[in-house]
Formats: sequence, C-alpha cells, structure tokens
Amino acid sequence: MIKKNRILVLIDFSKNTENLIDFGFNIAELIDAKVVFVHQVPGLVPAMADEESRREIIQVEINEAYSKLRELAKGRIYSNDSFQVSEKHILVLLRGLSSPKYFDWMFTGLKESGVLKRLFIGSTTLSIIDESDMLTVTVPTNSKMNPPKKLLVGVHPTYPLNGEHLHTVLKAFENNLEKIEFFTILKETETEQKAREHLLHLQAEYKNYDPAIQIYRGNDATSALRDKI
Repeated sequence: MIKKNRILVLIDFSKNTENLIDFGFNIAELIDAKVVFVHQVPGLVPAMADEESRREIIQVEINEAYSKLRELAKGRIYSNDSFQVSEKHILVLLRGLSSPKYFDWMFTGLKESGVLKRLFIGSTTLSIIDESDMLTVTVPTNSKMNPPKKLLVGVHPTYPLNGEHLHTVLKAFENNLEKIEFFTILKETETEQKAREHLLHLQAEYKNYDPAIQIYRGNDATSALRDKI
C-alpha cells in the first residue's frame, strides 16, 4: 500500500509559532501532504481537586487550545481530525495518531537560533527522535523559512544512516534541491580514514544526486559548519 504523506505540526503556542506553521504548509504543498496540528495541554489541576473537577478544568484547557489552533490555521485546515489536542503525553498522543495509511513527518520548532546545539532542540523533540520512528524536522522559527535548496546530511561511520527517511526527503525535494552534501564531524582523537571511506561510499551510493562530501574536525568544526549553513 502506498502511504500518503502527513505533516504533524507540534504546536506549543510559543513565540513565532506562525513561522513553523507557514513552513509546514509550504512543505505540505510541495509533497502533497495532509497537515495536522498537535498540542498537549498542560493539565494544570490543583492537587486537591476531585476527579470531576479535574476533568472539567482539563476540558476547558482543551477547548481553549482548539480555538487557538483554528485561529492559527487561518482557514487552511478544514477537517476536525486535523486538530489533535489532549492532556496525554505527546509520545502517547503521537502513537495514537499512527496509521498505516500515512508516512508521518513530525515538525517542531527550535527554541533558539543555535541550530547545531543539542540543548536548543528541546527535550520534547529529543524524546520524539529517540522514541519514535517518525521523520522529525526541527525548524528555526525566528524568521520565515522556505523549502530547502541545499541539503547537508550529517553522518558518521559508527552510526547507520536511515536510508528510508533520507530517500523520502530526497524524493520530496528533488525538484527543489540544487546541492547535496554529506558531512562528518570528527573529534581530535578520531582518524579520518573510516570517515572518508564512509563518505565516499555514500557519494557513490547517491551518485544520481552528485553529492559533495566534507569532513569537519576538532573544536572549530561546529563553528565552521555553522558558518557554512
């Protein structure tokens, strides 16, 4: 069965959320995907509240979240199942949304502009990456984003590349991409031989895309890569 693309946009109503949403819809148009807004309400209930009061408080939060999501959608979403709101943990919510009909792209916003720093990705996004098999896209939200024309693919010989997800990304953006580069960041103590062999293997495997390869080394590697981006 051929799966349809679906973009799940994780909304937390933080600053610049609209940039994340706009990017999600831009990509959805490019890959013919259904867009779904996903939000976990905080469930701020007094400890002494009884079960009935607890449910009422959470329902108010859910209703308010639905209203905000519809405002953010600006008429671009028309079906009720395109808004998913719950007090359940986000991973539980995402597992419930999983369907054999869809190939899911999970879109989340970056907290800060430090794209390469693990700290700024956020614990929720890291949990999704670590504990789900969704293709996860973290989007800098401090400015408008356009569909990518360059794809930089970070790899390392120690860790296997997720070829299925990479193939999906390449096929989705193939009419838009102008350049692809595989790169590896090495510590000072690591030798280049294995890394270079690994990069050359990927360069040959994906030769139809004429990819470049690059090795970055040492303490200045992250800065050099950031400057290139």
